[in-house]
Amino acid sequence: MSLPALVPTNYVLTSGANSALTWTNALTVNSVNHSSLVGSTISATRLQTSSLQTSSLQTTGLSLSTFQTSTIGVGTSSPQFALDVRGGAYLSSIITPVDQIAQGAYLAPSPANSSIITAWIQKTVQTNCASTIGVGPFWSSSPTGSAYGTVAGGSGVSDFYGGVLVPDGRVIFVPQVATSIGIFNPFTNAYGTAAMTPTPSTSAYSGGSLLPDGRVVFAPRNATTVGIFNPATNVYTTATGAAPGSSAYFGSVILPDGRGVFVPNNATTIGIFTPTTNTYSVVTPSSPVLPGNSAYIGGVLLPDGRVIFVPCNATTIGIFNPASGTNSGYSVVTPSSPALSGNNAYAGGVLLPDGRVVFVPSGAGVIGIFDPASGTNGGYSTVAGVTISGSNTFRGGVLLPDGRVVFVPCVGTTIGIYNPAISGASSYTTTGTAPGGGAYQGGVLLPDGRVVFVPAASATVGLYLSNTPAPKEFCLHPFFNKF
Repeated sequence: MSLPALVPTNYVLTSGANSALTWTNALTVNSVNHSSLVGSTISATRLQTSSLQTSSLQTTGLSLSTFQTSTIGVGTSSPQFALDVRGGAYLSSIITPVDQIAQGAYLAPSPANSSIITAWIQKTVQTNCASTIGVGPFWSSSPTGSAYGTVAGGSGVSDFYGGVLVPDGRVIFVPQVATSIGIFNPFTNAYGTAAMTPTPSTSAYSGGSLLPDGRVVFAPRNATTVGIFNPATNVYTTATGAAPGSSAYFGSVILPDGRGVFVPNNATTIGIFTPTTNTYSVVTPSSPVLPGNSAYIGGVLLPDGRVIFVPCNATTIGIFNPASGTNSGYSVVTPSSPALSGNNAYAGGVLLPDGRVVFVPSGAGVIGIFDPASGTNGGYSTVAGVTISGSNTFRGGVLLPDGRVVFVPCVGTTIGIYNPAISGASSYTTTGTAPGGGAYQGGVLLPDGRVVFVPAASATVGLYLSNTPAPKEFCLHPFFNKF
């Protein structure tokens, strides 16, 4: 049946009408009871139907089995959402779409996935914040006077350089001078070791990362083989292929395809470890060439899949793009104002929630910031009003669950805290009393919110208490779980 253009406001369709009701003009009635309705606009105080197709619906009472519509408002004459219910709603079942932001934790870093991944990091951090980055919830404010503590572990002779969280919750310390692999169990606060056979050379490894298959890869510093540790069996092995030694690499980062990339320090090649074949290989850029001479220490994986090499003695910021065939994927940014100082400037970097990278100050005296999306001065800047004295002050940093960054104290005798902020000015403070003297090199965030400081010249494992837990996938992610 068809309705005339003007419909009386008291028009009532009886339940006996079985055919579909179709119209092109507005339908305004007090009560509609029909098996099937197809129309452009429906306004009713009470609606009962088994099937409904409409572009706009306003009603105070609604009972139906199927909706096909673009805008539905219940209890409102001006719907603002696809389904806008002003008042109580009862649903016997609901099907929700996939949360794309939550999927960011599991997507491979790439230009296409970059925005979703960045949104996931921001959502994870902001979920833990009362309002802005660096402002934690009222119930988990960092303690004053007791934020730092220690447990026994290590010999205190430059034992380890960097740590890696593994899926079973333990933290693996990467052996530097130590002749065994350090293992910290956060559930018992106990330190132990795993044997290394054969024993590698002095200052064998510096930095490591978690492979997709659950093993940990050690970046070869003076060792001429890549070290691999399997936490499921506590067995140490080495990869096929000869590394250059002579302080070749400092730091390891997992690439989007699952391979490990070793950050070039003295090496003039970029080291690559392929876990599916347990082999070591290199790429050799030619223009520009890698600078060597303690060029970079530590790397940071970006959401778009590139890796940033953190400048130590280099006066350039290194960028490795595994998806590029140009110059083996290696390029540089050369800031001019301010310029990079070289001279042991930075040691390690941390990905911030907004996609920038903070360079951890070692000898630079300033906090460095690299924004890969900015063309101003190559994206490099420093934090205004902050001066940090000393050399090897910090080595490595950790993104806290509230968005702040902890700088791990090496020679420094306090723990650095950088708050990048998302509104207003960033800030830098210090807390605690660290041992100094090269105590720690690298840090690891635990799901319980603590940060483990990896013992180097300290005979203790350092622990910084943030009081805010973090999702396990956040702690294990290649963006953060590395040095």
